Amino acid sequence: MPAITISELRKQYQENTLTPTLLIERLWPKLEEADPAIWIHRIFKKSLLTRAAELESKGAKGLPLYGIPFAVKDNMDVAGCPTSAGCPDFTYEATINAHVVELLLSAGAILIGKTNMDQFATGLVGTRSPYGVPGNSFNPDFIPGGSSSGSAVAVAKGLISFSLGTDTAGSGRVPASFNNLLGYKPTRGIISNRGIIPACRSLDCVSVFGLQVSDISEVLLVLEEWDPHDPFARQKKIPSSRSFPEKPRVALLEDDQLDFFGDSIARKAYEKSIGILAQSGLNLDTVDLSPFLKAAELLYGGPWVAERHIATSPLITESPESFLPETRKIISGGNDPSARDAFLAYYKLAELRREADKIWQSFDLMALPTTGSIYTKEAISKDPIELNTKLGRYTNFMNLLDLCGCAVPTAFREDGLPAGLTLFAPAFHDREVLWWAGKIHRNAETGAGLEIEFEPQSFLQTEEMESIDLFVCGSHMSGLPLNSQLTQLGAKFLCTAETSPYYRMFILPPTESLPIRPGLVRCSEETVSLPGELWRIPIKNFGSFLLKIQFPLGISQIKLNNGKTEYGFCCDRSGVENCPEITHLGGWRSYLAEKQIDSSVSSEGK
Repeated sequence: MPAITISELRKQYQENTLTPTLLIERLWPKLEEADPAIWIHRIFKKSLLTRAAELESKGAKGLPLYGIPFAVKDNMDVAGCPTSAGCPDFTYEATINAHVVELLLSAGAILIGKTNMDQFATGLVGTRSPYGVPGNSFNPDFIPGGSSSGSAVAVAKGLISFSLGTDTAGSGRVPASFNNLLGYKPTRGIISNRGIIPACRSLDCVSVFGLQVSDISEVLLVLEEWDPHDPFARQKKIPSSRSFPEKPRVALLEDDQLDFFGDSIARKAYEKSIGILAQSGLNLDTVDLSPFLKAAELLYGGPWVAERHIATSPLITESPESFLPETRKIISGGNDPSARDAFLAYYKLAELRREADKIWQSFDLMALPTTGSIYTKEAISKDPIELNTKLGRYTNFMNLLDLCGCAVPTAFREDGLPAGLTLFAPAFHDREVLWWAGKIHRNAETGAGLEIEFEPQSFLQTEEMESIDLFVCGSHMSGLPLNSQLTQLGAKFLCTAETSPYYRMFILPPTESLPIRPGLVRCSEETVSLPGELWRIPIKNFGSFLLKIQFPLGISQIKLNNGKTEYGFCCDRSGVENCPEITHLGGWRSYLAEKQIDSSVSSEGK
């Protein structure tokens, strides 16, 4: 069976050489033969075939992840399945899906199972689990990395197309590096954490493991949906008007701050990786990154470990024997910090953020080794705490300093194990990070024989970096009264488009300055696809356009029928109370046409 990247599977579905049912039949022997320690809970074959048949009855239209197999870490709720967070005594059966799981299933993906993890996501090693230790996909004597160990190995072994992990201290990047994958950690809060057992609730991120950047971007188009029910969710900001230069400035650690912990093979792989960065067209320079390294020390040396204690209470106090020794030692320490300790740590972090901001003024991106070394399972068993700490040297600061990043496999070590860098930038520069991660990945040629596609349509051509595409479905469309608000700001018509069939349209009453116009409201039940237009507006003019928008309308992300997500007009539900609905007419132009006919008939009857 060919590589199960999203692009490859989609191609086969479109050519009718594959169906979801046939996919499951072909995958099942591999799933049965694979290391059982990859999984904590795997879906039964009968259920998978039922899901496949359900998808085939619907067809692929409007399902951007139609028939794509995936897995989630076992700290994420799946309705009808147990959630353990790697702790048998903590286990419960979930009644509803985590928000991210629901989004993926609604997009047509097929959940294969829930993956193994370091208990309560506390560790970067992948060995802290009572459900066994997944073997590193290149050498089973070595650790797989954690805490999202099973999620990474399942993708690396070709059992699924992508997987979800979580990342607080590096749990979505370290396993990616150790298994030759891309591991993406988004800006904190732009992907919902609702329905996920927290580690540090104020810092946690959902991460995505993939074989190529195009796969990750396809998944993000589904997951980056504002979740008003997650109190830590953040609205995805419009990209900055300052696009990266043609050769972005990339900060590297000064040599005396690099530490490979005596691993000369790791240092050689790093030097090779830096050559790949230069080859990719990046402008490299070393700089003192002390604020980042000092922030990394705060994560476990400061009061944030108290969040882990909160997340596991009351079990950690009532039944400490339910925890593995290393996990218990770390989490129990979270009961010690005082409010005074917390404030002092926040003050220190604020100082470090200010110092870090000064460095960002001179750089667009930073690139560090994802880890300084890799260890055998035997070495970890002898020194579990100290070696785990070393793995977090280059990862622990990222969520504390509000950064986004992607681990990229950039080289193979002389012993045959993969190695890589993490590329990162300040929050909400996710698009730029992913695009450059894809370019670096292609130049590194570490894709294990896969065809590496890395320029998805949703990302980054020069014009797109300086503009934003906007979906309009009412009076801003061509030839209608408010279209001039777009054209006067330099907007260009791109194409017609349709929403996914999960929206309703209402008529909003006129105001002193505005005519009647439609209000588009997202809904959970299936309706009809509503037509509109895509316009491209310069980002420098977008603020002026936003000032013209009045409540209850606003700008959010609109799911289109082609599976993509674009910015567009949406309407607050409270604003359509008592407003007539016109969804059944099939769009604003259809309503205007019918209104004109009604008006003509009325005139003739006079």
